[in-house]
Amino acid sequence: MNLYHLRVFQTVAVHEHITRASEELILSQPAVTKIIQSLEHETGLELIERHGRRIVLTHAGHVLHSYARRLFALEHEMEEALAVLRDVETGEIKLAANTTTGVYLLPPIVSRYRNLYPQVTLYITILNSHEIIEQTLNWTLDFGLVEGDPATLPPGLHVEVFAQDELVLVVSPDHRWSKLDELNPEALREGELLLREQGSGIREVIEHALLLHRVQVHPLFTLPDNEAIKQMVMSGVGAAIVSALAVQRELVSGDLVRIPIAGVDLRPQLSLVRRIDKQLSRAAQAFCALLQPTSEIE
Repeated sequence: MNLYHLRVFQTVAVHEHITRASEELILSQPAVTKIIQSLEHETGLELIERHGRRIVLTHAGHVLHSYARRLFALEHEMEEALAVLRDVETGEIKLAANTTTGVYLLPPIVSRYRNLYPQVTLYITILNSHEIIEQTLNWTLDFGLVEGDPATLPPGLHVEVFAQDELVLVVSPDHRWSKLDELNPEALREGELLLREQGSGIREVIEHALLLHRVQVHPLFTLPDNEAIKQMVMSGVGAAIVSALAVQRELVSGDLVRIPIAGVDLRPQLSLVRRIDKQLSRAAQAFCALLQPTSEIE
């Protein structure tokens, strides 16, 4: 199979658009279309379907896209390995972190890394843990930083725990729970909690811990952003269980009140994950080395 044709197909698959792919590749639209048709003729399978101005991959297209992604990830890995032989302080790193790690733990690490290796390009994305695992397994990321129980992670991943989070229940000072010494877990099934979206590591930890107390949570709202949840709680909309790191200032200022949950201690682990068969560049290894394991987030 012509690898250049495969690269053109990969670009079309990523953009799901012939025009945008042709602009990135600096090729005419007819040339891109002709290459896709050549691939379809070579494979004997339809790879794309047109839906208006956009295209969607057929099942065969998804299969080819998956292999192409792995192939070009390996090519990139080869280039990184050769670059290391020339200069250990160059290259690029693609990583993603869950919100807690990305917002509260990563900035000082990135600052330190940039001081040590200013020529290394960092591509950092904030995603939920499920998305990070998916993109790590499909070769999109060099590694990811996720939150949750390492024992529940899928096979094929190398996992290194580097810290431990603490989740706390918080309410506004005007909330009816704000004067309680502690809250019975059963009260959390009442539709009071604001939770992160499905796929969030924090949500999975919360749901699993409460199921041990036979409490199935029905959230009041589901939001994809920790800051939005915090603002909702401070406005008196409901309660939330969030990382203690996210509410340190608000607890000190009195804008939020922490309520212990009877018999529930939420201390999920933060882990670095990468494919077992992924060879990290020296630049990536140097970044991972800065994630010093600790027993608990200070």
